[in-house]
Amino acid sequence: MANWYGYILVIIAAAIFGASSIIAKYVYFTGLSPVPVLIMQGLLAMVIAWGWVIVSGKWVAIPKSLIFSLMTQGIIGSFLTTVLFYSALGSMSASLVTLLFFTYPAFVLIYNVLLNGHQVTRAEKVALVMASVGLVFCVDLPKIGLGEVDVWAAMMAVGAAITNAYLIINGEKLLEKISLPVVTAWTQTISLVMLLVIYQPLWLVSISLSWYQVGLLAAGGIMNLLPLMIYLAGIRRVGAGIASIVSTAEIPFTLILAWVLLGETLNGMQTVGGLLIMLSVVILYCYRIE
Repeated sequence: MANWYGYILVIIAAAIFGASSIIAKYVYFTGLSPVPVLIMQGLLAMVIAWGWVIVSGKWVAIPKSLIFSLMTQGIIGSFLTTVLFYSALGSMSASLVTLLFFTYPAFVLIYNVLLNGHQVTRAEKVALVMASVGLVFCVDLPKIGLGEVDVWAAMMAVGAAITNAYLIINGEKLLEKISLPVVTAWTQTISLVMLLVIYQPLWLVSISLSWYQVGLLAAGGIMNLLPLMIYLAGIRRVGAGIASIVSTAEIPFTLILAWVLLGETLNGMQTVGGLLIMLSVVILYCYRIE
């Protein structure tokens, strides 16, 4: 039952994260740039996260041995992933950024093999290969010319994949000794502090927002926090490696949303790729990998 519940949690988190990228594009359409959007959404997410800690009563002292891991979770796992991903969204379509971002299951597998001595199972190999082939189909490489893709944005999207893989692997270790609400709250706080220190956003006080922008920012802040909370809860039940592959269910979901809401093209190859990715999730579930 726990395994089944973990799969559902990861898929829900992936769907919410995919929808959040669409919200971000709508925010950019109103004239706001990535940095102020990230800071304002980060403030809201931090308040909600600490509220969760208070309501849950899960507050505990952080063991000294885990302080470094918690700091890197906020700086590398959350701050860098967020900045790279949403900066890439400012220059590329939500579909392509999401597809490049979802190379991260490969990096999770690499981290697991190199750092944890993980032995890759046959089902994992099949699912990862199938998801990778689906990714290639989704990107539709034959039709991407050098002039059609912002190379720096593509590099940022892949960079976000690498740092997100770290967030997943490191998060799994933190959750063995620290509660989910506390890990989430500290991760959000450290990430926000990094944003404030680096960008020194005193200029935020001069920004005038419409109610439409406020609504989008609020929705984006909530939808940035929820996937992290739900995803980490899923990791505790199915493990980081499996969760990273299951979460590729976000790809077809985001492609469809981008097609319907943003008018971004969803062609035949992308449809086939999305089906392959979904099939990889079914394979993992059928084999009930722990």
